[in-house]
Amino acid sequence: MGMRLLKTLLVMLAGLVGGYLAALGVGLAAFDVFEVSQFEGANAMGLAFFICPMVAVVSALVAGIWYWIVSGRRNPETRAAPGAKIRIAWVVVAAVGGWLAGLLLQWLLAGRSYETYVVALAVSLASWLGAIGLAAAAWWMQRRD
Repeated sequence: MGMRLLKTLLVMLAGLVGGYLAALGVGLAAFDVFEVSQFEGANAMGLAFFICPMVAVVSALVAGIWYWIVSGRRNPETRAAPGAKIRIAWVVVAAVGGWLAGLLLQWLLAGRSYETYVVALAVSLASWLGAIGLAAAAWWMQRRD
């Protein structure tokens, strides 16, 4: 049950990212085809901060429900290996720690101007990158055992 739930969450995460990128691509192509005015960037901000997240959430829900139904219970229930709950707890703790480290970085760098858009993007996504990075590192280190 736990692995099925974890895999469903990973499929939902992939659906979230894929849905956002797909909506962004279609939206930008539609802006170009229909020659939408980009005066002050209000339309692009509406696309990036409202339309794309809404599409991403819907696609994540659809992907998660689809995977949950498809994965189903075909095999009899097997018991988890000893210590599996502790391993999952360490991954969750690492994700929370990465999130907090990213928020601390954002707090330390608040109010500064950046030379490039890539640096600004990295700082704005620091909490996500920290959470995903530390959770992946914790999972990888535990898989080595």
